[in-house]
Amino acid sequence: MTISRSLGRSELRLLNRLAIDPSLRQATIARELGVTRSAISQLWTKLEKEYGLTIRSNIDYGQLGLRLMFGWALASEASDVLMKYSRWLKSNSLVTRLTGSMMSSTLGELVYFEAIVPLGDRQSWFQKQIERFRKRPYNLTIQLGEASNISHTMNLALFNGSTWSFSNDFRLLASIDAAKGYVDVLPSVGTVKQSEGSSTSLEDLVIASAIESNYHATATDLANRFTELQIKPSAGRTLRRKIATMKKKVHVPYADLKNIGLPQKIIVCIKTESEDSSLSRVLHAQASTFPKARVISGSSMTILDLEAPNTVDWLTMSEILTNLAGNTSEICTFIADRNEIGKRLESVVSTIASRMPSGDHEVRR
Repeated sequence: MTISRSLGRSELRLLNRLAIDPSLRQATIARELGVTRSAISQLWTKLEKEYGLTIRSNIDYGQLGLRLMFGWALASEASDVLMKYSRWLKSNSLVTRLTGSMMSSTLGELVYFEAIVPLGDRQSWFQKQIERFRKRPYNLTIQLGEASNISHTMNLALFNGSTWSFSNDFRLLASIDAAKGYVDVLPSVGTVKQSEGSSTSLEDLVIASAIESNYHATATDLANRFTELQIKPSAGRTLRRKIATMKKKVHVPYADLKNIGLPQKIIVCIKTESEDSSLSRVLHAQASTFPKARVISGSSMTILDLEAPNTVDWLTMSEILTNLAGNTSEICTFIADRNEIGKRLESVVSTIASRMPSGDHEVRR
């Protein structure tokens, strides 16, 4: 699929530099490309406005006393129960993602969901609520797991400014199949391993959530956020120091773009018998094979979340991955509804802050 306006050579050069190193600031890019800071600023602003360019952060939730829970629910046909479950997810302030299927390889209906949950009592409560829908009278088939690795990738080498050259044929099968033999040594670029978890402060959560949304968040941005939450912010110099510390502690930046000819949302749900699946590791290592991908894996579950051109056939993709997985995995693939619920960590932090006693800024497990 082509986009409404082809990106120019200068825009592609800028985006390719950001894809390689998203942490780069405008002045550094200008110096490396041999152009003025003003020229890069103009291009950056244009890409922000037309293509939603944002440098976001992939984070280690465990360091913040949080856990990313993810999973999917399946109904064999149109189901009121699945609708009730979706309504419950929508009403839960900890749920950050809800995506329904338009068409699936199982011929049934699915919903995919994510929640960022504080460790301890609230995580136990959330899991018990999920368990409730597995029992009578609901009897839903629900898979639920804790994320242990999260990655975000975008391969602009496949993009010429107007069209994508990616196709899911035998070459993709051969590439991923070959990688299985080297999975122990292949680097998983952009993958953040999740820590077991620790206690943290509300101030750290606010800082982390701001950087997750915008890696280049400033002390002024943070001060405004603290004020919105009715918390007195630290001095600017202190906030700048804490931003730098937080980036080193829990964040890996990645470039995010919209409206660049990837209209098809494909989600592949994988459940394996083994808790240490080689397929999961291969997908993290080979995620950059796809135009734009997000991979989340847990002990026996993996999600491959793709944005792809309309030329990609999702059933073919499903067959390729099913063949790679063999008989030890259950795989379902679906075309996702674009009208999904999507929130970021900031929303969850606001919920946590609203439930804390006045003056108590320590988040406990």
